[in-house]
Amino acid sequence: MKRGTIFILLFVVVAAAIIGASQFIGAQPPLEITVAVNAIARPWVEKVVFAFNETAPIVNATRRVRIKLTEIDDLDVWLEGRAWTTNDHPAAWIPASSTSVTYAVEAGLPLQLVADSLARTPLVWGGFSSRVNILTGGAAPLDWPQVAAAAKAESWSAIGGSPSWQFVKLAFAQPTRRMSGLAVMLSGAAAFNESPSLAADSLRARAFRDWIQPVIHAVPNFNTLGSDPAAALARQGPSGGEIGLLPEVDWLINLNRLVGYERMVFSYPAYQMILDFPLARWDDTQTTNDERAAVEALRGWLLNADWQVIVPQYGLRPAGGEPTEDDTLFAAGIPYGIQLNPDFGQLVQPPARAEVQSFVDWVASN
Repeated sequence: MKRGTIFILLFVVVAAAIIGASQFIGAQPPLEITVAVNAIARPWVEKVVFAFNETAPIVNATRRVRIKLTEIDDLDVWLEGRAWTTNDHPAAWIPASSTSVTYAVEAGLPLQLVADSLARTPLVWGGFSSRVNILTGGAAPLDWPQVAAAAKAESWSAIGGSPSWQFVKLAFAQPTRRMSGLAVMLSGAAAFNESPSLAADSLRARAFRDWIQPVIHAVPNFNTLGSDPAAALARQGPSGGEIGLLPEVDWLINLNRLVGYERMVFSYPAYQMILDFPLARWDDTQTTNDERAAVEALRGWLLNADWQVIVPQYGLRPAGGEPTEDDTLFAAGIPYGIQLNPDFGQLVQPPARAEVQSFVDWVASN
């Protein structure tokens, strides 16, 4: 047999083997892995995961995988510590905050951080201009000192506002159920202590609790505000809440409806809790190499430039870099105080999980 004929036959055999292997892999049911995600990031993550699944990804050259999403708030994972067990857990987790991964590990969960951040959103003060102008005189940016003083005064008439406005009504997510609400409390603690580093007793001090308690009481109804207070304000207007400290993304997504009531005013707190949406992998003795490879493949997909560039379309900031004037949600917020490259202030460093859990218990009792 001629050498050329042998090469052709070998090529045919190898090609047939490759096609056969590919068909065999494709015929096998995919390895379905679950990724838990915080609701704030879910719209963008869902878009990216759908595109990932459409590629029929194969890991370790032998196993097709498919990602399934489930939604959970950070506090349900690390606060109670009973959300997941050895036999019932996701393969990976995208919480709102990297602090949550730290706390979950402290609670004994075998989590391994594989991406520090997939997207970001800072906390932003926002409020209807008539109310904000009373607190700031129409000049200084709104922040904790003015808001805490207003909450202590309780009524708008006591601080120069219209008696028809009645009580000062604040808005933020419930700090005993939502990480975004707890982040508000941690920002307030840093502002009260005038330090971004919260010591072990920062949340236990009587002076701080006396200062923050009127702020908590100034929220008319946490259940009415739900998981997205900005959406609640967009439905109810100032009657549901007048000023809030919320994730920037929530303000941006609901801005069109909010300004239908009155002009909005936004500002960034001096002591900031940025929600950074890390990616953590469940990694114990039962975790397989295919599961590890699947999470790593998803990590690369989520951080790919093609998917990072669309992050601002969902009101979030990319993991690296900032939005531009071409990003319509951010551009629409600029006239009201949203900034493309803001001074994020000082980043809050929370205390250990035990201190935070004790504080959450106190909030629940009040």
